[in-house]
Amino acid sequence: MLAEENKRELLKVINTYNKDPKDSLKLKSAYYLIANMPYHSFLKGHKIFDEAFLQAGKERKRQIKKYPREKNPKDSTHTKLGELLDSISKANQFLDKSPVLNYDVRYLDAQYLIDNIELAFTAHKKMPIKLCKNFDEFLHYVLPYRVGQEPIEANKRKELFKEYSWVYDSLKTNSLDEVVKKIFDINRFRVVPQRHSLYNYSYSLTQMDQIKIGGCIDITNYIVSILRAIGIPTGVDYTIKRGSDNNSGGAHTWVFYLNNGKQRSLNSGPVYADLEPLYKISSIPKIFRQQYHQKTAPALDVTHLYRDVFDVTIPAIWNLDKLGNDNVFLGIYDKSKSLFKIATAEIVTNNSAFFKNMGNNIIYFPYVESANTPINYPFQLTKEGKTVFFNDTTTILDKAIVLRKFPPFMVINKMKKLQRIEDLNGILIQGSNIDADEHSVDIDEITAFKSTQSIKIYFENPCAYKFYRFKAKRYGRKVSIATLKLIEDKTGKVATDWSNILINDEEKPEDYTNIVDNNQLSYVERKFLSITYAFNKPKKVYGFEIQARNDQNHVNIGDNYELHYWDKKWMSLGVKKADDTVLVYNKIPKNLLYLLKNNSRGKEEFVFKFDENGNQFWVGCSEYENDDSFL
Repeated sequence: MLAEENKRELLKVINTYNKDPKDSLKLKSAYYLIANMPYHSFLKGHKIFDEAFLQAGKERKRQIKKYPREKNPKDSTHTKLGELLDSISKANQFLDKSPVLNYDVRYLDAQYLIDNIELAFTAHKKMPIKLCKNFDEFLHYVLPYRVGQEPIEANKRKELFKEYSWVYDSLKTNSLDEVVKKIFDINRFRVVPQRHSLYNYSYSLTQMDQIKIGGCIDITNYIVSILRAIGIPTGVDYTIKRGSDNNSGGAHTWVFYLNNGKQRSLNSGPVYADLEPLYKISSIPKIFRQQYHQKTAPALDVTHLYRDVFDVTIPAIWNLDKLGNDNVFLGIYDKSKSLFKIATAEIVTNNSAFFKNMGNNIIYFPYVESANTPINYPFQLTKEGKTVFFNDTTTILDKAIVLRKFPPFMVINKMKKLQRIEDLNGILIQGSNIDADEHSVDIDEITAFKSTQSIKIYFENPCAYKFYRFKAKRYGRKVSIATLKLIEDKTGKVATDWSNILINDEEKPEDYTNIVDNNQLSYVERKFLSITYAFNKPKKVYGFEIQARNDQNHVNIGDNYELHYWDKKWMSLGVKKADDTVLVYNKIPKNLLYLLKNNSRGKEEFVFKFDENGNQFWVGCSEYENDDSFL
């Protein structure tokens, strides 16, 4: 048996509950936990690193105290943790600091499992409202002692149960959603893109309790553990790939919880944010549910709970001799310049592959064995579930307009890239000879700004001032600017004789050069952003040059671009040097799939098609470009 010497401990749990018929549900719970324990293990970091999390946690508390109203303060805790981990590692360079792999079935004793079962039943019974529809929901989403691969800690469930016991009284007068929102508000989690290399494995619940900072997996594990400890049925859903861009090769995880048959899904971040309205229109091809009891079975597909799904049958027209029962796939174009496998065919019969429950409004590539052996043309699974192949070369566009090599935004990220542009609208440009609000005169206001390009704007009546101030609207969010330069003559020459730059009244902060350098990817970002140019004496300024924070994926003048179309593989239409911010192609097929590469710089690129008017159309993106409900 896998349990080896720990078998006696597991039998103690069974024997505890098999004596009294009143414990029949607890006995089922014990069997459920023990039967599925062999699928679970965890890495436990060396105890010398515990001090790093303790000290980083103190830094987090200082930052929270410093910024009491910030939901997601960009503090120094993550950097501090990295410095501490590095320092501890160097101080113990001859010590084996490798994490120890522990198997649950050999690690957990009887008392831990019994305590977990008792606490789960106690918490569920104490709930003033009914949340579980049946015992299976309790079994799957309240009972489990672990969420993912977080290290096991004795008494942690009991600690969380006591810490959040206020929930039971709160639920008597507040909704479940309001109570869960309060839990998010209390913790004020901060998401970081990745863990530190010296500790690149799941954080324990104690570590998360200390720093409240981690990747989506660590934060999800912690939130789910809190909710289960107080009896709320909850779990983890995840996706392995987004469909409207090529940057999400890894999984993104989030929290869901149940309320008597109803589901609520929340992003694992600093604030309570319902994901379902956003995911309904996003281009996520597949969503799965992580379950304690499904480690060896196929992942539970829950895509249909979030968005419209359709079954598709793809006839094979190439590589028929390679077709098998388990080697035909659907992929999405990926940053690796290849295909990211999304789904395996359920059935392959009569030279056709059947795929079940595929997310709609996405471009898929069908292939066998590898991305180099397609079985048919790429196709768009439309919103209505229609399969439209990119294989028509007969319809010709007289003129095709190309503006970018990568989508201008992602719906799944609430169109943040567009919001950064929109935030520049309403900026007031003021002039004064005394640096004070009461002496400032409004010169201009930015309106109808929509571009990611650097734009020069000229004043109607230029005057001489000693101070020129740019004041953004007082948004609750931060405003970003990549470029902000003053123009000193009618030819567009940039003024360089200013004596000082103030950003939010701070003289030449560390990042001030980001708005005057020629790097499109550098930027300044502040809440209530204000930028002031100061001269030694009044100077006549004719206008300004401004650029929103951007990804540099628009067409850059002087760069060499290469347009490709797909026909069994990517075929080039030749290299073209951009002499404008628009690339124009004449007499090309309309109904093929295209890809634009910048041979001069940059890595991001993604597939697109052309609409009836010859404009670039990004599936899962372009249809929402004029929808400002996300901003």
